[in-house]
Amino acid sequence: MLLKDRFALRRPRAPHDTARVKVLAEAGLFAAALIWGFNFIMVKLAVGHMPPVYYVGLRFLVGAVFLLPFSWKQMRRLDRKGWLIGIGVGVLLFGGFALQTIGLVSTSPGVSGFLTSLYVIMVPLFIGVVSGRWPSFMVWVGLVVVVGGFALLSLYGHLSFGWGEIATVLATIFWALHILGVAYGSSRLGSLAFVQLQLTTCAVLSLIGAFAFEHPPLFPGWPSVGAIMWTGIMGSLVAYVLMVVGQKHTAPTLAGVIMSLEAVFALIFSIIAGYDSLTIRTGIGFLLVFAGTTVARIGSEKEPEMAAEQAPPAP
Repeated sequence: MLLKDRFALRRPRAPHDTARVKVLAEAGLFAAALIWGFNFIMVKLAVGHMPPVYYVGLRFLVGAVFLLPFSWKQMRRLDRKGWLIGIGVGVLLFGGFALQTIGLVSTSPGVSGFLTSLYVIMVPLFIGVVSGRWPSFMVWVGLVVVVGGFALLSLYGHLSFGWGEIATVLATIFWALHILGVAYGSSRLGSLAFVQLQLTTCAVLSLIGAFAFEHPPLFPGWPSVGAIMWTGIMGSLVAYVLMVVGQKHTAPTLAGVIMSLEAVFALIFSIIAGYDSLTIRTGIGFLLVFAGTTVARIGSEKEPEMAAEQAPPAP
């Protein structure tokens, strides 16, 4: 089997993959982005009282513990390949969070948000290089417009490249690979088992890193506990289940564009909470992001990218 055929990542076009199913899948991805956008406020609260990597570990531990009673049956049916896929995608998830956190030490949130948004470009680039199949011209136009909108929303002042920016770009590569990993695994593993392995892997690696380098207190305080419970259940459990289920019926490039709206929702909630203000610049940025998303969606419908091998039924 050719390398490009072995690792092609487009979702299988099953007979039941109707327009209604596609809309519901995209709505699920949209809801996940909305949840993650609101989580930014909760994260800001939590990391004001505890080390960041420790927060990440506890957040994903909460999600993993709450999901386990529901995922246990699917977990028992996984074979060795299923475990390797789930753990591997979990490592990608951890890499994205860890590197982004490291980058934020010396990078402004605005620059971090913009560099992270570049994964919407990296996803189709990686797919094209591996499979030789590229998105339509309309999708590319939509992606460029989306990135332009994020630039208006995020970049204030000089964009330089130091260690913080380099770490953030590396994190963005991990985020792009994570989307592709989810696209690959979502049709091969049961959704709950797939999410369980990701959450557990990210929690274990984060807690190991936290106790090795941050030396955190075991109890971070009640305000942080509330933030950890909300982001652990909604941001880690609910949102990642929506992501895995949604990507079963959505092309990876379009899924990346929809989930990138997380940054827009984060800014909207930040404005509501009084951390940021609404200006003409942010208004134009919002319009560009949503316009680009619409164009990319229409382009994806007209010429879906990434033909691939048929995946076996998920257990």
